[in-house]
Amino acid sequence: MLPTDKFCLNCGQALGQPAGPPVFSQSTTIPPPQSQPRSSTKSPIIAAVLNLLIPGTGYIYTGFGRDMGELIFGGLVFLFYFIGFEVGVVGEALTTPTPASGPVSPYAAVLLLAFLLPFAFAYDGYRRARYNPS
Repeated sequence: MLPTDKFCLNCGQALGQPAGPPVFSQSTTIPPPQSQPRSSTKSPIIAAVLNLLIPGTGYIYTGFGRDMGELIFGGLVFLFYFIGFEVGVVGEALTTPTPASGPVSPYAAVLLLAFLLPFAFAYDGYRRARYNPS
């Protein structure tokens, strides 16, 4: 408070006059806190582990109850991953190596991809669960 102030900064009472009872224009009762709806956050670690073990299930876990697009994407990843994996396994088992086909058959490349993709899916599932908490 400065010596030149004419009114109190807290109550608005004119300075130099005797203070009367405080005047409130609104109710002084404090409303009870509103209960916030529980946020359905998903664990990024669980999403990553699910996508690492069974690709696509981490996306399904992340999207369940929140995002239908995530559920569909997870189902498609699951479906196409295992179709590709089966094609690679069956194709590699049924083919005999020939010198014309080169050192690596296309089916072996599909199997290598089927081995590496779960790591990318795990990272992506972790990222989606952590940074999209809607």
